[in-house]
Amino acid sequence: MKNILTKLTLLTTLATLSFAGGGGDTLRATFTADNLEYQTNSEKNLYWDTYGYIGYDLNKLYFYSEGEKPNSGDASSENQLLYSRAVAPFWDVQAGISYDIAGSNNKTWGVLALSGLAPYFFETRAALLFSDDGNIGLRIDMEYEALITQRLILTPKFTLDAYTKDAPTMGYGSGISNLTLGARLRYEFRRQFAPYVGIEWAKNFGTTNTYSPLNEAYATFGLRFWF
Repeated sequence: MKNILTKLTLLTTLATLSFAGGGGDTLRATFTADNLEYQTNSEKNLYWDTYGYIGYDLNKLYFYSEGEKPNSGDASSENQLLYSRAVAPFWDVQAGISYDIAGSNNKTWGVLALSGLAPYFFETRAALLFSDDGNIGLRIDMEYEALITQRLILTPKFTLDAYTKDAPTMGYGSGISNLTLGARLRYEFRRQFAPYVGIEWAKNFGTTNTYSPLNEAYATFGLRFWF
């Protein structure tokens, strides 16, 4: 796994440097924690959803990490390292690898994703995942930022996971695996620093619900920051 990550990092870094434009196309890097929160569900989860990149206008190296740690139990997470290429205004095509962790188990995927700003300003990301056992996954994330004031912002969010095969060790089954709907209200004391409160509903379906029954609404309390 370390060799794969090292090779992908070198390749994407070389590609980014090779295709970098001149003039004002400077190297930039950023890190964003969209969500770092406590969830008042039955598991009492600590949840995170973060991403960052380094690169230029057209070519970037992205990483994503999303996961949760129950109050008692093992953490699970989805971690991606991707080369991202701008193909249209507000839209990027991304390719790379994903390393999923579920307690003591793990799974590696190849990833092809489309990320950007859909009509009506919906931030959208759809990722296809391919594993060596023939399983194909789909992960969709959509959110919208509604400005109540210049500092008070409401963010509804929709996520969906689906797979073509059962993976008992990872805790999900074929078909639609999970649907999550939520909304978070944050106050930006500074643009880079915003505490928030929210509410969320999550449900597992099919075989996934057999492995891990879930149909629950709960409150969230957290922090959004970037630098």
